[in-house]
Amino acid sequence: MRGCTVAQRGYAGILGGFVTVLVGSPLIAFLCIGWYARFHEFENSLKDKALSAYLQRYWSKRLIDELNGSYGDSDASNGNGWRERADSSPELCDRLFTRIYHEQYGLLAFVLPYLILLSVAYAAATVLARNYTFGPCNGINASTCVYGITQQILVASFGGALMFIVSDSVLSIRRRALNVSDVYWYALRIMLAIPLALVAGGMDGKSVVIVFALATFPIDALMKVVRRMGFPQVTQAETDLSAPDKLLSLSGVTLPIVAVFEAEGVNSIEQVGAADPVVLSIRTGFPFRFTLRLCSQAIVQRHLGNDVDKLIPVGLADVLPIYFIAKTLNNEWEPKFPKVDDVDEIIKNAAARLLPKDDETQRIAIIKMKFRQIAAEEFTVMLARITPLDPGL
Repeated sequence: MRGCTVAQRGYAGILGGFVTVLVGSPLIAFLCIGWYARFHEFENSLKDKALSAYLQRYWSKRLIDELNGSYGDSDASNGNGWRERADSSPELCDRLFTRIYHEQYGLLAFVLPYLILLSVAYAAATVLARNYTFGPCNGINASTCVYGITQQILVASFGGALMFIVSDSVLSIRRRALNVSDVYWYALRIMLAIPLALVAGGMDGKSVVIVFALATFPIDALMKVVRRMGFPQVTQAETDLSAPDKLLSLSGVTLPIVAVFEAEGVNSIEQVGAADPVVLSIRTGFPFRFTLRLCSQAIVQRHLGNDVDKLIPVGLADVLPIYFIAKTLNNEWEPKFPKVDDVDEIIKNAAARLLPKDDETQRIAIIKMKFRQIAAEEFTVMLARITPLDPGL
């Protein structure tokens, strides 16, 4: 810190330490407590045959390799024998899931971005401190060595960025939804404080307010502001492309939830139905059971079309009720399943709701076929093994 006074050096150390603790404390609490709570949420839902069904659906190659190593059989992938072995090997499935989870979302993945964030936060605090002038009270309008930015603009820019980072990280930690990518975004957000001050800075109080407000914006909101400033002609096209998505047709989905999905690159119902629910839950921060419910609705809509909302009044917009109907229809009902009375009448009612203009015989045959297809989905089998009697699913 050449050129700094003794007071500035001391102030830099104090402010740097304070900011580092303020930014780092919530993250440390998450890694010590919140991360394990999130992991146990998945463990409590995926047990025994439910976990086996999940691995068979989304990690079949890893599961087969694990079975080959455990049983010493290189032909475990032939036929369906590997599925039966997986169902009878809960400890093996549990070890494999734990290993996969740590690879995808383990504690070690947070180390590098965490160190980067703390380093950037400390550097920003020291830059702010070394450019603070001890002396006259009107020195806040004096230009600093940071590209000639005034002290008040510099404080407003870094203060707004710090406010966003701490508030957003605390909110994400409360939701147990903090991701590795979020920590990288926080570090970038601090780095953008100086460019924001250069773009929107000025000498008056209004400029300070603008800089502070912009500094509290998340990255995606800032990108929209920059695009509108640089390319105002695309504003209408952006508006047209931002029309309400079909994701809103899923029960329980609101515009903020759609925004979270879009931020993770999930823009269609087909993507929700095909996604790994564990990975999707981690990326979005939504509760695992809620994610399962959305995936369940997406699969039904993929098979039955956009008019599936007509089945909501009779409770057939999720895979599990359809699964129980299909099992009863095929004479495969088990005592652990909820009893389904008058299955033919239920199918007739569903067919009339979905295909009112078709011939009755044809529409009943189509609905039976579709119900059997939904029941045969690996996701449906997994969901039936997780909580077959849970009315929330």
